[in-house]
Amino acid sequence: MNSPVAIREFRVRKDGAIAMALNILVIIAVLYTMYFCRTLLLPVFVAGFIALFSSPLVRLIASFKVPHALAAAIVVILLMVVLVATFIFLVAPATHWLESLPELGDKLAAHMNGWSDRFNVFRAQVMPDADGQTNAIGSALETVFFSAFSVVAGTTAMFLIQVSAVFVITYFFLVYGNNLMRNFVRAQSSFAEKKKSVIIFQTVRDDISHYALLISIINIGLGLATACVMALMGVDDPLLWGALAGLLNFAPYIGPLALTIVLTGVGFIEYDSWGMALVVPGSFLLLNFIESQLVTPTVLGQRFNMNPLLVVLWMFAWGWVWGVIGLLIAIPLLVCFKILASHLDLIGSWINILDGDTSSSQVVPK
Repeated sequence: MNSPVAIREFRVRKDGAIAMALNILVIIAVLYTMYFCRTLLLPVFVAGFIALFSSPLVRLIASFKVPHALAAAIVVILLMVVLVATFIFLVAPATHWLESLPELGDKLAAHMNGWSDRFNVFRAQVMPDADGQTNAIGSALETVFFSAFSVVAGTTAMFLIQVSAVFVITYFFLVYGNNLMRNFVRAQSSFAEKKKSVIIFQTVRDDISHYALLISIINIGLGLATACVMALMGVDDPLLWGALAGLLNFAPYIGPLALTIVLTGVGFIEYDSWGMALVVPGSFLLLNFIESQLVTPTVLGQRFNMNPLLVVLWMFAWGWVWGVIGLLIAIPLLVCFKILASHLDLIGSWINILDGDTSSSQVVPK
């Protein structure tokens, strides 16, 4: 017969297993909810991050006796002007490079002429009717491209609506976010809880703003360095590649990898030899290595250091949920989660699995 102690231990294990299963089900339910409600939730999340990152600028403008609502409107208008100016400035060179894709195909075909001849001989032996199917394949490709163009044209209106919604929601976050926080603090039952809520909110806001400022400066520096190197190498439109380097670096590992692939094609368009063509992506990889291995760890320090494996898995998860925008905001989301978890003790000592430096015994401060 089982003793009371054994029965009690069994019930504790059973309760723990049930609690873990329920937590996993909650996480899956939240992910699927965010996936299916992305049209509604994505503008809200993006607007919240923009408001959080730009709130120091609003406070700075308001310190000059400018009404808070007017300061928020000035910041939102500045953001809109920067976005429109960047789009107008970069759309022409981007279009130029898209039109250069056939040239890239011709150069790659010229470099691989021998491989192409051997492939044609092999195709003629294995698929003797392949030549008669060329027109059918071409028609299929035209159908695919036409369908893709129709999808893009159909989603343009929704994209513009979402961008407009982001700026509108950002303005309301900047104007009424502090009022919402004050109401939340006022709803606490005791003075100690009110004081704790204020401290946590201010600390989290300052930490996230500090992280956003530092990472933005680092990415801008990487973009400027990339533009300078491309200009020195004689690559056309160096500002385009600098802007892409700075933007895609908000998605570590995946963003630089995508730009490396693009710059490889640019190198083949710009130069005739394999060696010079590979120097273009190689120079960017060198700059990215210096930034990711030296500059960023030194500037951000241990507190914002993340485990690379978890970073990649996290970005893939948010990329599945919200696409390209999810990739770009995945790291800010992870930083927010780490800061909140450290201050609110959400997951206890499990927060240490997020740390990138396993050789250090430093515990994240609470």
